[in-house]
Amino acid sequence: MALANLDLEQLRKKVLAAYRLDDPTLKRFREYARRLRADVRPLRTYAVNAVSFVSADGGDNRLRLDPAAVELVRVVDSRGNQCALDAVPGTVTLQELEQRAVSGNPNVVAPLERLCSDLGKGLGDLSFIIRGLGQSGKTTGALRCYRDIVEWAVLYDLVANPGLQWGGDTILIRDGLLRTKSFKREVFPLIDKRLRDAIATHAKRNVTLSLVGVAKQSAVLGRLAVALELEATFHKPFPCYVRVPEDIEKECYNFDRTWLDTYETTEPEDDGQRLYQSLGRLFLVKFGDQSLDPVWPVDIAEWQVKDAEKILGQLTVDAQQGFPIPDYPMTIQRAHDFAKLTGLEVAILEDLLFEGMCENLTSEQTDRLLRLKHLGRSLAALRYKEA
Repeated sequence: MALANLDLEQLRKKVLAAYRLDDPTLKRFREYARRLRADVRPLRTYAVNAVSFVSADGGDNRLRLDPAAVELVRVVDSRGNQCALDAVPGTVTLQELEQRAVSGNPNVVAPLERLCSDLGKGLGDLSFIIRGLGQSGKTTGALRCYRDIVEWAVLYDLVANPGLQWGGDTILIRDGLLRTKSFKREVFPLIDKRLRDAIATHAKRNVTLSLVGVAKQSAVLGRLAVALELEATFHKPFPCYVRVPEDIEKECYNFDRTWLDTYETTEPEDDGQRLYQSLGRLFLVKFGDQSLDPVWPVDIAEWQVKDAEKILGQLTVDAQQGFPIPDYPMTIQRAHDFAKLTGLEVAILEDLLFEGMCENLTSEQTDRLLRLKHLGRSLAALRYKEA
């Protein structure tokens, strides 16, 4: 609709009338912000080793030469070590993908194999979502779920692999909160227990291993953002943090409690099993020492919340070195730099896909395909987008 045809005065009245109906919601959230402001605590810095891991973004890592398409799943840590690598065809079946967790298979993904082996389950037993492979409208979500499961498998491997030894105080930082919808509610508690046991084993060697998840955004921060700013909740000239009470966090979500609940907050079912999909407790943290520095959502492992001040103080040292995103953990940004694939790298990988397509073609057919690849692009796109 053209602006000239709008009755701005009428529209203004309707917008204001609609806002007034929502005004009680803002007042309620401002009250939440005042509650949080009363509990904000300063942070002191502590020395620590910090290791992060990041999966290369799926949108950037899709190799396509229609009708062929390949999804790259690649997880790299902040030291530049490649923790997991897989190339998944767009037509992959669940049976084929499950072979990634079978020892001795040429396509095995080692961290995934360790996770499935320790749990005594196949890949298809871990998630309902991943069973959507091959179904119209569900394959993309299933591949995204597979990527998330691989990231959790890497976290599990970094904690539970007996061949990995950490020294002193170490923080493992997940790029994202310590909660997921990818695993079944009855499976995630099994992972949680093994992570706790593995960290306890490290503690016996005088190694303190802490788990945190840091996100760039969350439903809680999004819903509270206006209220936090109006109430100047984090307008402090020093790093600070606050734990988000469960009732406030719940108010910000529009889905069930499994995203909130941990082992400590669930009641056993009739069979004695606890069902949940989170192992973190949410904090809002400002790592910078300026009043208007950004605030980030941070999950700390539920069983380590008693050490939250120390863990967040250790994380502050890493975050204050953050670049190009200021006051955001540098290890996550470094891992992202190692993990991301640039346009040139993607082009090279697409050439590898092209070579694979040409393996069983005649030289004449290869020339035709080469001509299509390099000359078959839209002239309009070439003129207007690439000029």
